[in-house]
Amino acid sequence: MRRLLLAIAILSAVLAGCSKHASEPSAPAITSLAPALLATQPTARTASAAYDSEIWAQFDRALDGRTVTPLNVFLKLDGQRITITVSYDVTTRRVFLHPTSVLALQRTYTVEFSPNVRGLDGTPLPPGVFFQFTTNSLRRILYDYPAEQALEGPVSSLGWGGTKGPDGNIFYEVYASSDSLAVVRRATPILQRSVFTRYLTNTAWPLGTRIWWAVTSENLTTHERMDGDIHSFQVLDASTPLESVVIKAQDHGSNFVRAAATTQFCASLILPAGPLWNAGIHWNYGPLPANIRIASATMQISFTSILANTFNGTKPSVWQAQNDWVACIMRGGGAPFVEQSGLLASAVQADSIRNDFASDRLSSFLEAQYRHRTLLSGTLIRAIGDTNFNSPFFADPTKVPQVLVSFYRLP
Repeated sequence: MRRLLLAIAILSAVLAGCSKHASEPSAPAITSLAPALLATQPTARTASAAYDSEIWAQFDRALDGRTVTPLNVFLKLDGQRITITVSYDVTTRRVFLHPTSVLALQRTYTVEFSPNVRGLDGTPLPPGVFFQFTTNSLRRILYDYPAEQALEGPVSSLGWGGTKGPDGNIFYEVYASSDSLAVVRRATPILQRSVFTRYLTNTAWPLGTRIWWAVTSENLTTHERMDGDIHSFQVLDASTPLESVVIKAQDHGSNFVRAAATTQFCASLILPAGPLWNAGIHWNYGPLPANIRIASATMQISFTSILANTFNGTKPSVWQAQNDWVACIMRGGGAPFVEQSGLLASAVQADSIRNDFASDRLSSFLEAQYRHRTLLSGTLIRAIGDTNFNSPFFADPTKVPQVLVSFYRLP
């Protein structure tokens, strides 16, 4: 009996010890998780991030700012590091990358973090922390002229895009109005849609009016569109006094297009023009006073007397060139080339030999040249039939090429 009671007591003690051990919680394992990417700008894998977007990466916990440096944070293109500066914002836990040069268009960039970047508790990032983005296909439009809120004349031209010149893949739409909201909304008629980055007004800006204008660009390959900022200028008041002066040719040239080395008509008494002639004139703006705004201009070019009354068979016109040239070394089939959208004015017959050319667009072109506005080369003289005009060397000064310019002096 005594042995039985002892056995029961021992079994109870063993069972009690096992129950106590099973109910006690296990001691937690001490582990530290590495910081993880929470969000990025541009969004990871985006296919059309603006080339000048902010670039940052936000982490889910604080980093040790001392480890967030260009030695540990990289921006790469095709595996090559791009020079950057790096900053860390403690409040947002964002790492900002600042490229020291403008990013290329339509290229894929990689933002990569070295394991040397550590959390505030010292935990390093794991290997392979990165994100990628691809840049868009258009640059933001930079306006060249007029300057913001400048005082302009009624035929002021508009320019943007610097001096790079047209890109056949990029088209530009020009909007202008006295209604700023309509321009912002692009609710006004498009004044010009072309690859050309200069706008010569076809209709004079109303005097005394503030004109708002903007440009929208479009990449025809990617179909991306980008609206430029809205700018404005003030047109001179209608009460501004009007004056006039005559300007004449600075130099001229003509060359037979079917022969590259024929006689240069840059010092002769005639200026041949027509389908078989590459003919142009540079104008001398020296007689125009400084700091004026052109109101209108009428160009006058006369046939040689032997070709009197041949207007209907020649129908002369004046155009802008795509590129500049040197008068006495013009070549057949070469420069200057015609700007295909560059008709400035068609002639009106003034008498049996004189042709008058007048339009707001021609006036706008001449003012732009007078003011040294870029990408606007000299004038080309064209005709539907071959003809001869009096050159600037003709003896009668009333029958040489000239332009009557009306202008306003700035108040």
